[in-house]
Amino acid sequence: PTSNNSCSEKILKQGYKCCPTNCQIVYADNDGTWGVDNNQWCGCGNADSSANSCSSSFTSQGYKCCSYCSTVYYTDDSGKWGIENGNWCGLPSNC
Repeated sequence: PTSNNSCSEKILKQGYKCCPTNCQIVYADNDGTWGVDNNQWCGCGNADSSANSCSSSFTSQGYKCCSYCSTVYYTDDSGKWGIENGNWCGLPSNC
């Protein structure tokens, strides 16, 4: 069974709702990943961790996969690179 639209508890405690399924992440912070639905902020679910997998060309070099889609800072033969917590990471394949 798949969890239906679970988003961060921290987002819910602030009074925001979870976004509909397949939300597009537009922002991320320590509280979770955020999207927009009907011009309102909402929490994106993280139920499908496989959606955050990146190419093995990143991990084989010792880098982690980014936990969400964000700004592309560099692109090379490995793919698209992002930065999280001050470290380079491989952007997920679905970005």
